[in-house]
Formats: sequence, structure tokens, C-alpha cells
Amino acid sequence: MKTKLHFSLILMALTMMVFMVSCKKDIKTVQPPADAEKFTDLQVAEDFTWRTSMDVKIDLLFTDLQQNPVSTTFSIYDKSGGSLILNGASGADGKFYRKHTLPFGMLNFAVVIPGQAAINVPLTETEINDFPAYLAQQTITVNAPVLKSVNDVSYSYFPAEGKYGTLCFEDIWPSTGDYDFNDFVIDYNVKATFDDDDLVTQVNMQLFLRAAGASFNNGFGISFRQRWSFQGPYPNIASVTVNGEVIPEEATTYPSYILIPGTKTVLTSWNTIMSKAFEPPVEYNVEIVFAEPISEGELGLPLQNPFIFVNQDRGKEIHRPYDLPTSLANPAYAHTANDFSDLDVFLPENFKMFAGYFTYMTEDRYPWAIDIYFDDASDEIFLYPAEFVQIQNGYSAFEGWVEETGPYEWYLPEYRVLDSLYTKIPETPYEE
Repeated sequence: MKTKLHFSLILMALTMMVFMVSCKKDIKTVQPPADAEKFTDLQVAEDFTWRTSMDVKIDLLFTDLQQNPVSTTFSIYDKSGGSLILNGASGADGKFYRKHTLPFGMLNFAVVIPGQAAINVPLTETEINDFPAYLAQQTITVNAPVLKSVNDVSYSYFPAEGKYGTLCFEDIWPSTGDYDFNDFVIDYNVKATFDDDDLVTQVNMQLFLRAAGASFNNGFGISFRQRWSFQGPYPNIASVTVNGEVIPEEATTYPSYILIPGTKTVLTSWNTIMSKAFEPPVEYNVEIVFAEPISEGELGLPLQNPFIFVNQDRGKEIHRPYDLPTSLANPAYAHTANDFSDLDVFLPENFKMFAGYFTYMTEDRYPWAIDIYFDDASDEIFLYPAEFVQIQNGYSAFEGWVEETGPYEWYLPEYRVLDSLYTKIPETPYEE
């Protein structure tokens, strides 16, 4: 009897262990829906950039009633009239020039001088560094100039003050995944500080890691290797801190930094399955101080070539389409499986030689990362797809955006298919 009882107890224990293991089974081992390859049915337009933002040259001249140039402080607000994009001051010659980044499809913005009605400034097509961009150029009459204090600094906000863009990654590069773009989801707001010469002295990033819908322990970093920069210029950086702790520069020949070493120890829940508990996003406050001030145009705000590296393999980087890898990226991954990147870009001897090349896309131009430059009039933030849901099934306008039939702002609330999205978000989207 004792032997039988002992055997029964062992069998029961083994059964419980199997049950517990099966309960802890990685959800990624579950087979995705049968339509998981539907994303590949999209006909991506030729030269499609996957950008939801656009570069803008702001070129303003402020004059008095007699058309004499004047110095004055002012602010620029977005299309909704409620979100601050930047504040600044014209020089003694009345001029103000700055490169900025705005949501794609914006037609104008509002310039506000204290004590005056807002003035709408239209945007027209132009180029910056041989890439398509927009120009905001206008002469503005000032009734009563408001002079800038010598102690005042000016700021630019990306996407706007109190607004958050979102970076979404698929992490199975160079193979294609389920295109739910929730393997790594991080929200960002960026604030740049300018000195009297209108050069950037400091950048502050407020980041929120919102989802890690993957079994991999992925890290996140930024690189100052821009898609247009050729051999620089690269900024002289005095310090980078994350939540007050100094972050060392990586062993690259241009600045790059790992801001989040891994996701699994900080966000234990995936935040991609509606039936599972929601875990609050993890906040990272990043401060970048420059030893020498640098122009915004050279710096490339808002984000310095963000990327993830997969499951602690530092050489397995994933960037946005057309962005360039760091010199630590492993060329052995490039142009294999489904990746169709230009291989020369990954060779260490060529790390400074290429700009504007085809990177981090399949032959049919499908990406592994999407940057949603979200600037909605409300307090909304981007809702990413639920686990295994194709992104085009979560937004009714996504296909039209990719095929360039419109609208540009496919990510706005009116295009959401809520049953296909992960709708759990912080009760109060992020405070300053």
C-alpha cells in the first residue's frame, strides 16, 4: 500500500509540474492566426518612407509697422491651436530660422506674439539635405515687440508639449514576423533647449516602455548616425544620464548609447493580451548635455536613430526603415532571410560612407519598425495591435496610407478598429 501510495504521490506531483509548466508556456509558441501573412498583400508604394513626420524649415522675419526688422519673443502652436511646438525669439535683424519636425500632412501652424492674434503660416514643399521637406516662410508684422530676457532660453518640443510619439518594433529580423508591431513599444516626448545663438545645448527625453510582447529580452538604444549625415557632423557630448545615472558611450566611432539594457527585468507583463493583467509603463528620463552647442539641423531631432537589439545580441540591431546601423551591428544578419538591406551599409569599413540607402526592409518594402509621430488634439496616445493582430487590421486607414491613397494620419482615433487593438492604457496618459 505504501509503495502504491508513494507512486501515486509522485505521479500526482509530476502531473502538477506538467500543468504548471504548460500554464507558463510562452505565448509566442502558440500558432498565430491563419491570416498572419496578410500584411504581405499590401502594395507598398515605390519610395514609400514609412514616416509619419516631416522635416520643416521655419524661416520667419518679424518687422514693425514700417517694415523695419524687430526682435521679439513668440511661440508656435500646432494645427489644433492648443499644443506648444516651440518658443523662440527673433534676432536683431528680425530673423528666426530653425529646422523642426511636424506630423506629416500638416498644412500650417500658428505663430503667437504676446498681445496679438495668432497668425497662420502655411507650409510648402522644399528639400533638406536632398530629402523631401517643407518650408514655413513668412514675414510677420509685430505691433508691440516683447523683448527676451538675457537669462531666458528657448525650447522645442517633439511632437509637441505634452504629446507623445510611439516607436513600435517587430523583433524577429531578418525574418518576418506577425506584423502586430508590439514586440517593443515605447512612447516618447523630446524637449530641446536652445541658447542665445539658437544652438542646442541639451536634450531631455521622457520615455515610457509600454509593451514588450515578445519572449526575447530586448534592449533599446540611440545612435547619432543619421541617414543623411555621411561623415557627420557628430555632436560632442558631455554626458548622457538615464533616471539620473550616467550612461557610458558605446565603443563606436560616433556617439551611441544603450538607454534600456533589457525589457524582461523591468516590464514583466507583455501588455499585449487583453485577458492578462496590465502593467503600468516604465518611465525613463534621459538627459543629453552637449559639450559644444550644435544646430538642430545637424543633430537630427527628435530621436537620434533609435534601435533595439534582440535578446541581448548586441550585433542584432533593428532600426527604422532607411536608418543606418551602428558599427557594432553584425553584417552576418544583413540581407539574409527576408531582409533586403544594402549589405555595404553594414560593412565596418564603410560605416561613414553611406546615406539614404535601402535598410531594414524586405524586398517588398515591409519594415520591422514604425515611428508614429502622434500629435492629436486630445490627450490620446497611439493604440498598438493586440497580440497576433496584423496592424492593418487594427486601423482601417493603414492600407490607404501605405499605398499612398490617404489619409496620412491613419493612426488617429477615428480609424481604430478597437476589437483588434490593445486598449489598456494608463488612466492619465503621461504627465510632465
